[in-house]
Amino acid sequence: MQNDPLKPGYNFDAHLVAGLTPIIEGDELDFTIDRPNGMKGFIINFTSKGEGTIFHGKDAFDVQPGDLLLFPPSAAHYYQRKEDCSSWFHRWVYFRPRAFWHDWLNWQEEKNGVYITRGLDEETIRHIERLFIDIEYTSKSDVPYRNDLAVNLLEQLLIRCKSLQPDVVSRPLDPRVIEAMNYMTQHLNQDFSIEDISAHICLSPSRLGHLFRDEMEMTITQWRDDQRISRAKQLLVTTNYSINHIGRIVGYTDPLYFSRVFKRKSGVSPKLYREQVT
Repeated sequence: MQNDPLKPGYNFDAHLVAGLTPIIEGDELDFTIDRPNGMKGFIINFTSKGEGTIFHGKDAFDVQPGDLLLFPPSAAHYYQRKEDCSSWFHRWVYFRPRAFWHDWLNWQEEKNGVYITRGLDEETIRHIERLFIDIEYTSKSDVPYRNDLAVNLLEQLLIRCKSLQPDVVSRPLDPRVIEAMNYMTQHLNQDFSIEDISAHICLSPSRLGHLFRDEMEMTITQWRDDQRISRAKQLLVTTNYSINHIGRIVGYTDPLYFSRVFKRKSGVSPKLYREQVT
């Protein structure tokens, strides 16, 4: 069993692992990471020095200092030091998300299943790198409650990254839509109706439906199903619950209907999704 997370063969069987990968041309870490089936958890990656290349062929793109990547469990991993650059230092955190993090784990720009954030100002870059360093230091320390402290820092990092997304920065949502989304998130496993939501925020169902579509470019039902399936994916990867039980946890009492919605949203059945990413 490989005990070094920087080397091939390490089993990321933990809820949070953090580190710095210092790749220098010709050194022992100068190899390509190739995980075609992704991983059980997420990896958030920050380039601190040099340049790296993500994917190959027509899908390839380069990352530079200050660039952020977020690899969901289903995304393929293929990256290495950029060929004409002598080094690539990147900080990273591997984690299994908590269920209520799902909104933070969807960024605006995405390539081949990997989320990207770049073009940040120097102050923001320094703040983000400090969070990566603090997460690594805390997770490896022997201080009391180090796991809770590290997760708290990770939540700060994820919220900061989400707040930097162009669609979040440029267009603040109507507070009534935010309240509707909060209501649905808190009652995700319940059989609520649009009338329940509209009564909660004191709007007519018709007005809420139109407002939600204008703000989110989708219906309330579509948004609700997206959140349910997103949470179901996390549970499929991070727990051993049966598929029927996961369906009930996220609000689908009919197993067949849950499978139909999951396949429509994901392209594969819950069973096949679990097999592919675990």
